[in-house]
Amino acid sequence: MRRRILEGLLACVLLTGCNEVRQVRLTFGAEGEGLDGFLCREDDGAYLLSRAVPAGGGAVPASLVIDFVRLGGLPGCRSGQLVSWCADHDCAVIPEHRVCIPAPLPDITGLPRAGAREELREALRSLAGTSISSGAPEEFVIVRTTATLQPCDELEDRGGGVTALREEALVGCAYSCPVELNAIEGDVYLGFDTLTEQCAQGVRVCASGDLHWRP
Repeated sequence: MRRRILEGLLACVLLTGCNEVRQVRLTFGAEGEGLDGFLCREDDGAYLLSRAVPAGGGAVPASLVIDFVRLGGLPGCRSGQLVSWCADHDCAVIPEHRVCIPAPLPDITGLPRAGAREELREALRSLAGTSISSGAPEEFVIVRTTATLQPCDELEDRGGGVTALREEALVGCAYSCPVELNAIEGDVYLGFDTLTEQCAQGVRVCASGDLHWRP
């Protein structure tokens, strides 16, 4: 079976052994609620994204990194459950499935949360139909999308293992619940588990290679 994953923002092609094509969507939600991890603020109240606005203004030169994170089993979906699981299991990015997409993001400095979310949704719509993967991992994974200031040529796998995402360059993160991609129908929702806008540390945990909590 061949499976194509499509979304208004991102698209994957997942290959298995047969010729059937089925569709699954990757989505940040009908209202963009999954983009909360791109709207995190530092303790001083500034958006993470705002710190990277060019001196003359304009879009932030960011990259979107799509990773499949191996879990070695089936933990719960909440961030605390994933971090607890990965403390005792070998959770790791699968290097050969990493995809990086240049994705300039808007300057949201000074915007209220709702307005900033809408600006991000508009910017990401330009990625409709972008190919994400040529093969689905046949195991439980989380699908993670990270926004970083690092350029794609620094991050894409070249057979030597996955390059770590630098914490100081992170500007956003979203992830799915654990999922076996070749065994589902419907949408795969990408979101971010937080109760506060001061969630920069959560972005760092979300984007870490092993999902381990670090103060």
